[in-house]
Amino acid sequence: MNGPALGAGCDFALGCDLRVMGEEAFLREQFVNIGLVPGDGGAWLLPRLVGEAKAKELVMTGRDVGPEEAVDLGLAVESVPTDEVLEAGRELANTIRDKPGTAMQETKALFDDSATYDDYAQAAIEAQRAARDDPEHTEAVTALREGRDPDFDRSY
Repeated sequence: MNGPALGAGCDFALGCDLRVMGEEAFLREQFVNIGLVPGDGGAWLLPRLVGEAKAKELVMTGRDVGPEEAVDLGLAVESVPTDEVLEAGRELANTIRDKPGTAMQETKALFDDSATYDDYAQAAIEAQRAARDDPEHTEAVTALREGRDPDFDRSY
């Protein structure tokens, strides 16, 4: 994010897995400021990200959340100078991209707010099996043992 994310823009940003914010960026759940309710997901997303009390504060006050506070609250991964946002975002995305694909997909799927712990445990067993059986797992372990970076076949 390299500028303001207001209302639905804030909710869109909160819907992303990870956020990098420039020093001039801020989030604002501004709906109450203009006599509306956060119908784009903010009142559902924020409690899951920062807890109910902090979410209520942010939604009910409609105040700005700058990059440093966003990092402190866990709403952003990092705050960087505005002209470095794109580079920092790409670096973060590339770091994730370069991980074993099946493990990454299965890991992300485990984040399910509606699942019970038993549901999660069962899903984790199945996900672990899928990740373990993936050739990228074998390459990652071999590379770790050999002290080198893994070389995943990404020709697909």
